[in-house]
Amino acid sequence: MQSLTIDQITRQYPDEWVLVGNPDLSGATVLGGYVIDHSKDKREMAYRQLNWRDQYQTAITVFTGEKPKNLRFWLLVFQVNHKTSHSLCR
Repeated sequence: MQSLTIDQITRQYPDEWVLVGNPDLSGATVLGGYVIDHSKDKREMAYRQLNWRDQYQTAITVFTGEKPKNLRFWLLVFQVNHKTSHSLCR
């Protein structure tokens, strides 16, 4: 599997929720990573509960569609080694 930039992910999975493994981050901005899973429905993807922890140290969920201008959201980064999650407000 090949690492993709966020532009490539957005083009390949438009208007979808994408679980990105070992994301390349710049602050709270996702620059790229490995696509683990994707779905138009965030809950559907969450219900699948893929076991990504064996292959990836961290994972993050991003939405590739338009975001309302007044929306505040949280960026969650899950780290396997430390078994903690970090939240970055944006």
